[in-house]
Amino acid sequence: MENKTLLSLLESYARQSSRPDASPYRSILLADASAIAKKTGLSLLSIECAALEAGIVPEHYSRNQKSLSNNDQLKLLRSHVAIIGLGGLGGTVTEILARIGIGRLTLVDGDRFDESNLNRQLLSSPAHLGQSKAETAHSRVREINPAVEAHPVPDFFREDNGQAILQGAHLAIDCLDTIPDRFVLEAACRKVSIPLVSAAIGGSSGQAAVIFPGDQGLKGIYGAPEKARKKGVEASVGTLSFGAVYMAAVECAEAVTILLGNPSELRNRLFLAEVADHTTELFALPGAKAK
Repeated sequence: MENKTLLSLLESYARQSSRPDASPYRSILLADASAIAKKTGLSLLSIECAALEAGIVPEHYSRNQKSLSNNDQLKLLRSHVAIIGLGGLGGTVTEILARIGIGRLTLVDGDRFDESNLNRQLLSSPAHLGQSKAETAHSRVREINPAVEAHPVPDFFREDNGQAILQGAHLAIDCLDTIPDRFVLEAACRKVSIPLVSAAIGGSSGQAAVIFPGDQGLKGIYGAPEKARKKGVEASVGTLSFGAVYMAAVECAEAVTILLGNPSELRNRLFLAEVADHTTELFALPGAKAK
């Protein structure tokens, strides 16, 4: 389809709107963007990208503004993030990134929901017990933001499949629950040259860091891979729902920052949070250059 024809369709559906501060903007409703996609045979994602290029905001992103500009939103829609692990952290990360408008999500987990997940895993419910976490995450993304192109991978991330899973992604988010698996993910991210946003949770506390290819990374947190323990503190203290949601939000904030081309505050640093008493600390990782 010619760009002029698509632009004409977008303009015909565009409407004048105003933000809570009364500032004006032009928007398009999801139903109308979907109608254009059906007429043209183009994906809803491509329609929303074309709308933003024309200065027309998809209405379901309107409250992202003015924190995000039209160009920022376009960058996010053109981004691809791999979420590795879809439990307490990963389910909430999926929800947040789908709502903010990350255009492509690879959703990776070989596990299925059981009753022990119900206390903290956003995607779990009694109706989903026994179901694939990856497929459930895929369905949830389609339900809340049909413009996002989600690819479920109902398999565990391993050394032999990791690079293939990460192909095309701009960034990976570590939502795993075992330390050896985090090292496997970090190694795969280095091989495909993408940054890694990593977090871990236990009880009401959590930690997060950002690792770019070439950074010392997880060794600065856990020591050498062959000497690192297999499980983190969550194995002995459990995990509370608000700790999982809090650290998932931290991961998403860093992911959006990086995807927009801004400096990461957690690169080569370790963020520690105790959510129950609202305390946080930020440390430079050993061997990291001072900011």
